[in-house]
Amino acid sequence: MLSNHHIWVVILAAGEGERVKGLTRDRLGLPAPKQYSLIGSNSTPLEATLERAGRIAPPERIVAVVARQHRRWWATELASLSPRNVIVQPENRGTAAGILLPLLWVTGNDPDARLVILPSDHGVASEDTLHNAITNAIASVPRSNSEMVLLGVQPETPETGYGWIVPKPWGESRLRPIACFREKPDPTTTAALFEQGALLNSFILIAGGRFLLDMFETSLPQLWRSFQPVFDGTRNGSRIEQDLARLYDSVPTLDFSKDLLEQSTDSLWVHSVPECGWLDLGTPERLTSRLIAESQKSRKDPTQQPNRGPTRALQPPPRVPETTEAAVGVAPHATA
Repeated sequence: MLSNHHIWVVILAAGEGERVKGLTRDRLGLPAPKQYSLIGSNSTPLEATLERAGRIAPPERIVAVVARQHRRWWATELASLSPRNVIVQPENRGTAAGILLPLLWVTGNDPDARLVILPSDHGVASEDTLHNAITNAIASVPRSNSEMVLLGVQPETPETGYGWIVPKPWGESRLRPIACFREKPDPTTTAALFEQGALLNSFILIAGGRFLLDMFETSLPQLWRSFQPVFDGTRNGSRIEQDLARLYDSVPTLDFSKDLLEQSTDSLWVHSVPECGWLDLGTPERLTSRLIAESQKSRKDPTQQPNRGPTRALQPPPRVPETTEAAVGVAPHATA
């Protein structure tokens, strides 16, 4: 765990996983978003991400962003966090809102916060390699309140369907300024990017809280103005829930990468991560390849068998009724 008392980790765990919903199951074998699913192991991607976060910051400085309709899963999986550190979105309004909401809460508690943002739907073969890259990136942020560093993963093959980061030439350093982003390029362009040393965008990023707030205020001023009063210190938990419910009825769905990062390349850096078996589990093809790899590993080591049937995750999901949730907004006692 890092000793810097201003380092916070934000875990993004509110996604629906629509593209892989036919493949992902929880511990009971029921359909679940991928972050709450057993994907060939005894732990879910969210549990792995929580452990990843715990190597960076203590529980009191780990914040998870979740969806109201997923309460049946996160209420158990995030039991190690204080309820005030679980930020509940009434609806999914894209990654921009998903980052701005916890950002306002964190900076309200610690104006000097430096944030590490971790998605919760990644598979990683070498956690030590990824952890070392994160700590090195934290240490090498050029100016903590005026720059952002993204982790770019060294691709093993020309991976299609990913976002790519093209760094500027910058000697032999793993930290380089970003020239541009290329989102899901065609196979020919992907092969060219691979040959020129471009990196896969992991969406793991490190930035000063005030820098992130300034980026939102500059690039998405209307969204920033809408969210800014939520944690202004004048509202309690129930008032925040009510305000968020009204707010999420009207705010647009915006993407953090497209609507902020791609507009701000002059202040962005990328830190390359050596090959570590990183995989975004967001498509059926990638998820299936991970399931096959984990199944093969389990056959070699029976102690790693997950707590479900070996093929259940690949079966079509049964139809189950949706639950209704009374609470919206921030988890109980989550006040600034």
